[in-house]
Amino acid sequence: MPENEIKQSGGALRHDRIAALADGVFAIVMTLLIFDIKAPAAVSSAELPHALLMLLPKFFSYAFTFAITGIFWFGHYMEFHYIKRSDRIHLWFNLLFLMAIAFLPFSASLLGAGLTIPLAAAFYGLHLSLLGFIRYAHWRYATDNHRLVDADMHQDLIDEVSGTFLLVACGYVVAAASAYLSTYGSLIFFFALALRYVISAKHDRHLTSIKPLAVSDEVES
Repeated sequence: MPENEIKQSGGALRHDRIAALADGVFAIVMTLLIFDIKAPAAVSSAELPHALLMLLPKFFSYAFTFAITGIFWFGHYMEFHYIKRSDRIHLWFNLLFLMAIAFLPFSASLLGAGLTIPLAAAFYGLHLSLLGFIRYAHWRYATDNHRLVDADMHQDLIDEVSGTFLLVACGYVVAAASAYLSTYGSLIFFFALALRYVISAKHDRHLTSIKPLAVSDEVES
């Protein structure tokens, strides 16, 4: 591989290839989710509504996990709005995160097959928690001493995003445990935590900005 392909920004690795790989993995995972739903075997018109009704847990698991996967993609996109370069450790953090993302179709299938089973919901929640902790570690590594972000990125912004990521990851552990009290309650908790990633806040008001976020802009916000 040419030297200029490997190094950029003072010796750092390019980060655009990571984002491209992540987009591909997310697209594949979101497509694979539907493969768990099989059309009912040949049945009569009278039996078809009941057969489809029996698939409702799988339909729910598909839609629910598709939405959560999309929210995780949004968070990854948000991070790369600020991350400007990469290194070997950062590459491995992303590969670890994508490996966990690729496991979502299995967790979704398990949930769809046992929507009212506490262990299935707890397993699902612990998987989401693992994704959350990897994301938190990834963000902390990228922003520690402004390692992979611009030097003028305000520390308050870094800390706010870190706090959100850690809060959601820990919340998933609590939500997983709550499955033994109410599986449906834990599912509501899962989705509410996922939405915390996209609630309008300081760190995502500038996602569509064309220019890099300056210190003065962050202070004013």
